[in-house]
Amino acid sequence: MQEPGIADTAFEVHFPVTVMQRDFTGVSDLNDALAQLILGMEEQFRHTENNAAKLDHIATEGGYQTTHGSNLFHRKNEALTRFRTAMLMPAIREYLEHVFEQAAADISPYPYGWANILRDGDWQRPHNHASHGNIISGVYYVQVPQEPEPKGCIDFLNPVSISTHHGYSPCRRVQPQEGKLILFPPYHVHWVHPVTSSEPRIIIAFDVMVQ
Repeated sequence: MQEPGIADTAFEVHFPVTVMQRDFTGVSDLNDALAQLILGMEEQFRHTENNAAKLDHIATEGGYQTTHGSNLFHRKNEALTRFRTAMLMPAIREYLEHVFEQAAADISPYPYGWANILRDGDWQRPHNHASHGNIISGVYYVQVPQEPEPKGCIDFLNPVSISTHHGYSPCRRVQPQEGKLILFPPYHVHWVHPVTSSEPRIIIAFDVMVQ
């Protein structure tokens, strides 16, 4: 009797969630300029209806968030333009090429951004950014107060919850730091632990739409 043989063996990772982290150097001056812009907007709009953090459907609890009806990247500001062209768009292109390979050449990405400031007691509820036409979501850390983990950290929920029975963590925690850029799929559920510092935690968040 013939012995059984192996025709082929393959290991696959089903339903992967691709997250890109990129740490930039030499961005202190740029971050200072971005922080000055965003803090100025907070001073002007925090106590008005243009603070999106006041809206029930926004995940931000407390703090300040630029109005959802306006794309931050449409503002005429040298620091914003530099961040978008020199840092954000190249990272978006690289992420698309990694995930979609040759099909990425046919994608015309359009980033829609907003700014967010959290201080002592402020946090963000678990949420995702899944919406029609949205292909990537992300965050850039402009200013981050020094706090012990997990305060101010962003946690990503394991989308395959049953995998915790095989030793996988229920979440992936990322420690924020100034100059860090994170890109991830819009459906990836995430939240931000409460901040305890009185110093502002300033970020630029964005969704990348397909034109």
